[in-house]
Amino acid sequence: MTPKLTLALCLLAAPALASQPGEYKTGPQTEHVAAPINLAPARPVPMAVMNYATFEATVDHADLADCPPAMAQPGRFCRLVLHGEALHVFGFSEDGDQPLQAVMELPVDSLQFAAH
Repeated sequence: MTPKLTLALCLLAAPALASQPGEYKTGPQTEHVAAPINLAPARPVPMAVMNYATFEATVDHADLADCPPAMAQPGRFCRLVLHGEALHVFGFSEDGDQPLQAVMELPVDSLQFAAH
């Protein structure tokens, strides 16, 4: 990251202080900006639902014979992904387009193997 970009991100992350409710003070970092970000109207962003066909084609994973007990439900199957320092279990519906229903993250160091 360039020093200018880092500085710009730090300045944007700084809170704007108000002396009274409804009054917003901004510093020189927001000069010539039409409206501070905290005054911008919130707009809902629709979330796309990932289905198993997309997951299967784009994510390296392992098939699990059974979902972990915390995610197990009738009509659900699970897949396992190792990413960085964590395991991610994805639970998909067996019905229709097989949409993603749940995701669980486990630290890799939580794995334990049975002693022989």
